[in-house]
Amino acid sequence: MNGGGLRWRLLRMGRAASRAAEAGRIRYFALFAATTVSVLAVCGFLLAASSFDGRAERSQARWPQAAAPGSATLLWRATLASVDDRQYDVVYVEPLVSDAPLPPGLSRWPKPGEAVLSPALKAVGPEVRAEYGQTVGTIAPEGLESPSEYFAYVRPTAERLDPDAMTRASGFGVSWTPSLGEHMYNFGSKEFYWAFLALVGLPAGLFVVIAARVGAAARDRRTAILTALGASGTARAWFTVGEACLPIALGAATALVAVAPVLLTDVSLPVVDFVLYVPDARAALPVLMGAALGVPLAVLAAVVLLQPRSRPGTSTRPVAAKRRREWMLWLFPVALFGTVRGTDLAPYDLRLPVLAVGSVITLALLPGVAGAVVSAAGPVLARCGAARGRVGMLVAGRRLAVGARPVARLVAAVVVAVGLAAQGQIAISLFTDMSDRVHAVEEHLGTSVLRVSTTLSTDTADVASFERDLGAGVRALAVTKDSRSGRTDLVASCPVWRDLGVECPDAGPVELRTRHAGLARAVELERSVGARLYARTGNVTETVRRGDEAALVVLAADGRQLALSRVHRAANAHVAMATTVQVFAMAGTFGGSGEGIAAQRWLELLSVAGVLVIVVVAGIGSVAQFVRAGRELGPVSVLSGNGRVYYAVSVWSLLAPTAFAVCAAVAVTWYVTTPLMADSADRLSALSAVGAAGLACAAVMAWWGARTASAAGRVWRPRND
Repeated sequence: MNGGGLRWRLLRMGRAASRAAEAGRIRYFALFAATTVSVLAVCGFLLAASSFDGRAERSQARWPQAAAPGSATLLWRATLASVDDRQYDVVYVEPLVSDAPLPPGLSRWPKPGEAVLSPALKAVGPEVRAEYGQTVGTIAPEGLESPSEYFAYVRPTAERLDPDAMTRASGFGVSWTPSLGEHMYNFGSKEFYWAFLALVGLPAGLFVVIAARVGAAARDRRTAILTALGASGTARAWFTVGEACLPIALGAATALVAVAPVLLTDVSLPVVDFVLYVPDARAALPVLMGAALGVPLAVLAAVVLLQPRSRPGTSTRPVAAKRRREWMLWLFPVALFGTVRGTDLAPYDLRLPVLAVGSVITLALLPGVAGAVVSAAGPVLARCGAARGRVGMLVAGRRLAVGARPVARLVAAVVVAVGLAAQGQIAISLFTDMSDRVHAVEEHLGTSVLRVSTTLSTDTADVASFERDLGAGVRALAVTKDSRSGRTDLVASCPVWRDLGVECPDAGPVELRTRHAGLARAVELERSVGARLYARTGNVTETVRRGDEAALVVLAADGRQLALSRVHRAANAHVAMATTVQVFAMAGTFGGSGEGIAAQRWLELLSVAGVLVIVVVAGIGSVAQFVRAGRELGPVSVLSGNGRVYYAVSVWSLLAPTAFAVCAAVAVTWYVTTPLMADSADRLSALSAVGAAGLACAAVMAWWGARTASAAGRVWRPRND
């Protein structure tokens, strides 16, 4: 038979063997699912890279070009705002000539007092649309980093225009990425890549390895038979390709179908409130096609390479595998201690990559170490079972003593799942610690006392009109801070102080004491951080106009909660061109929770995706082990006359190793995450929850294994093999 005919025959033989082999259907689904997940993971990474590039290009296109003296055509000023714990940019623009170039995304210049908002910001609600004046349109997609970006262009009124605080520009477009736009308040590219590789890439890679070795015992015996019959390594490879090519091809096709929608329309991602822009996805089409071809070939190569090698000159008699991998036992402590100490010694910019890489390596080595420890305990368990007459303990000990690799495959998915979930929860708690403190203060104080601040000119601030616009009973106090003494004064007239339950400080500043509920809580919060508020009598308008930085405290005499959007709108109209409004006690932490919440949402999404993959991996690997255990224990159940032997064996060979691996993963994760600046209580809470979930998963796996093995054992019949 010529070469082509032999290869075709080997492919057909491999295909036929895949249907009849032990756990053949399970392996078929495993290869199909692993290929699908791997292609989706690589495509997701490529789409993210293309999205980052596209957002950077659009951000560059809308940044102003600095104008030479006398050549300016427009004025430009970017400020920061926040709504619903989400930060965004507001850009104030003013044309200087009739043919001034338009900012990207605008079809015409807005008139004084008008604003143009992004569709996402406009959809937040009418209160946001009214904060910057009259909304006259929406920004086109080419002027936004993504369709989900919050962004606004505002043209100030003539009374509030502050030319000295604005940049003089001649047009738009730069060659560097500016500090403006959605990318500033979201996961950065480096952080996203590391998180994606650790939380999604590692589970996908593990899935491929587990899928390639599903039903390994039967295939290893078949490979040994082929070798004994004289099959070369190339022939065995073609046989394996015939066995695996169809599920891998179907998995790749399924992944392409799942990716196709992002090439046709904008796709909104769950949890993170982010929309993937279709032009960015289409820009990645060449590399996506390369991934659709390359990843299945890589999976197929992994399946071929992970088959046992032929050892010429050795016996073909089946032998037990090595009980442990010595190199893994030596490498694990090096990776464990190197991760923690290496993070301390690495430069600041490299600490996160060092920690991420070290954690991945440590978790990847841990299943092998757990398998070696459990395998070493197998003979002890078998002796205890024999001494006590426990059939299940005896059989489980014998099975565990055969080798570490089956145990490592069994616990690998659970170990990685526990490690990734725990590190994800700890990272989330680290990112959101500041957010929790901000929300705690906001809930305590509410919006009864607000601070209005700006760094722009307030020479024309009209505090009286500002108060009237806020409604009856609302008062505005000036805030001054002495840079030398650090003392903070609140300035108001005597009638205002009396309305707020404060004795008029005629003789000079006195420490503030008041019966006003909201202001009293603000005083209490300031005192808790070592600051003191003083009351002083004076003219609010003159104080604001004289100050280098305008600051006002707004509150109602009856202590009611105020609407931030209304205060913001009135401040923009009467105090300065651009203002910020926030809870008074949180001055200096404006928007502090926004980036943490965005990071939390991305980590939650990636963690859920990774853990779902791991759950599927654990299920597939466990089912394959259970089918094999049922066939092996069939004779034992017949000879012992006791069907409960399956449950006893399952407890000792499935539950005990998995529970040990979960505890080891929790302990290792605790040590590996010590370089993170997370609170010990948060780490303990996260690890306890994840560890409990892992133990519950181990119990379910043991019960499922016993049921599956029992079902397989009931149909066992003696064969002449």
